[in-house]
Amino acid sequence: MASTAQASREETRLAALVIPEFLIDVCQHANPLLAQRPLAVADGVSRREIVVANHAARGVQAGMTPKQARAACPGLVVIARDERAERDATHEILEALESCSPVVEALRPGVYFFDVRGLPAGETGAIGAAVALASIRGFRASAAVADDKFTAYCAAVTGGGCSIVNSGGSAAFLAPLPVSLLPLAPGDAERFDMLGLRLLGQVAALPVAPLTARFGERAREYACLARGEDRDPLRPRRSQTVYEERFAFESAVDRLEPLFFALRGCIAGVAGRLSGAAQVCDRVDIVLVLDVTNALAQADANNSSSVAGVRVALAEPTASAAVIFDLSRVALESREHIGAVEAIIVRAASCGEPPPQLELFDGSAGSRNAALAATLARLHATLADHEVVTLQTLPARSRLPERMQRSVPIASPRQFVQKKTASKFMPTVQPSWAPALRLLDPPRPMHPPAHDHTRAGPFRLSESWWEQSVERDYYQMTDRSGDLVLAFFDIRKCSWYVQGIFD
Repeated sequence: MASTAQASREETRLAALVIPEFLIDVCQHANPLLAQRPLAVADGVSRREIVVANHAARGVQAGMTPKQARAACPGLVVIARDERAERDATHEILEALESCSPVVEALRPGVYFFDVRGLPAGETGAIGAAVALASIRGFRASAAVADDKFTAYCAAVTGGGCSIVNSGGSAAFLAPLPVSLLPLAPGDAERFDMLGLRLLGQVAALPVAPLTARFGERAREYACLARGEDRDPLRPRRSQTVYEERFAFESAVDRLEPLFFALRGCIAGVAGRLSGAAQVCDRVDIVLVLDVTNALAQADANNSSSVAGVRVALAEPTASAAVIFDLSRVALESREHIGAVEAIIVRAASCGEPPPQLELFDGSAGSRNAALAATLARLHATLADHEVVTLQTLPARSRLPERMQRSVPIASPRQFVQKKTASKFMPTVQPSWAPALRLLDPPRPMHPPAHDHTRAGPFRLSESWWEQSVERDYYQMTDRSGDLVLAFFDIRKCSWYVQGIFD
């Protein structure tokens, strides 16, 4: 049995195509005048953090603010990510790669995999053709072949050009490479450095038990990857089928009851077709055709003056008609005015994930995720998109509380769903729940506390001597209303402020 499994593993040969500056290349394609200038791409939502910079942007590192980046590199151009252009470019690359191999996968923008077994051009010819196809489209890429995804990715990143790792040679190839190539959780890079583990070979040589004691269950994945035993299979791209159901009223309706009756039937039809194909969706689009003539034809033409669209995001992929209907009803009930509706259209497309397994001993996870999705649906219907946020901690960025976290808009409830494995080959920082300290932005002025007031402190903090300097004494105390607060005395301004409230 073991020999059979090993034989099947030896037959696996995967190629990785890596475009290191994919985000930069996409932006330069949209504006060729930026090609010769130092350029950095910032987060597209808030533009408060640099994601990547080109070689001309010397001194600029990911995680800097645009202000810090411009101080490090005068003349730097900072632009926001264009995620739509990134998706279009990824689709174009996948279409091109399918001429090299019938089985291709996009792991994330700039990292692609394909199967090279049995190809007429052989492994060398296949990755050479892939690099050439990327170059024709204006992307500087490297490629490599190995027995597993992680080894192929590392070979492409470190080798440049075209590289081939011999069958069975993954562990030996990975041994001298740095630990930073692993998809490390936040803080794990520092922990590895403190332990003196800086090479993948060192991680692979250790027993798993000591690693697990220090890093938790994710240590098992680290060890498997370092030994060249990445078990993640290739997930080929498949054409996406959009399932759609329509209902036209005999006369326009302006009440929710008949609208919900038709909506329930349409969702049941879409959910039934998804279930029949063993597929699930992570969002549903509801199109309300308002009272115009030839309504359905105009809906297909996406006439925004006669069509109202509602997008319903799901907390987890599902084909449950009951869950989808409940969330859709919340989204529609939260709209202040819909108008008279002549027809309703429900569309859903498979998200490409397998249907969830049935829980034998705990059936509460689905209900919790559905409740989360319903809550966020109400918030999105009531508030603007940029007002529905969570807080992401940035402990390494600054010691100032207002700079140690940032607001992250919640684009989808799935941001809060804990996945069993992190995104491969990319350190991932999941948005965290709001911490106990709720910061006030800006800090609120307060009256000086009495001398006999109970407080903990002071804790002196001085920072940012290179720009607007900060010098504060921090205290934890209760304010006049009895709330436990984080307050500080601004030494330069001789004023007291409330920084945050402990909830």
